[in-house]
Amino acid sequence: MKVDLDRIDRLRERVDLTYEEAASYLEAAGGDLVQALIMAERDMCGGKSARGAAGFVPDSDVVEEGQSSLGKLADGIKELWNHGASMRVVVERDGDKLANLPIVAGVIGAVVAPQLAAIGAMAALATGCTVRVETR
Repeated sequence: MKVDLDRIDRLRERVDLTYEEAASYLEAAGGDLVQALIMAERDMCGGKSARGAAGFVPDSDVVEEGQSSLGKLADGIKELWNHGASMRVVVERDGDKLANLPIVAGVIGAVVAPQLAAIGAMAALATGCTVRVETR
């Protein structure tokens, strides 16, 4: 079977494809409209873009969406890091500062060595120290 504009249009009516994509599916299916439709739907339902599965470069929209989402995540992490850097954990006893650490360091320490962090907090409170969080 040959690939013609009528078959391409019929395939495009059923599946959201560009003319080039529809023509490629029809060529791969030997002009068989049903087989081309099955291939396109399988590629789309399989979680892939029809463009990626049929050997096309993904849409610029899909790539840009992914990059903007990744960019938003990176911006959120940077904001959280900067906000955390402006917060400090201060340990004092009798007006003397014994420790003045960024809160990020305290959180990382608590994640890496939670038992040590708990022992340190109990020791600080048992010796009459005050632990507070300051923002700058």
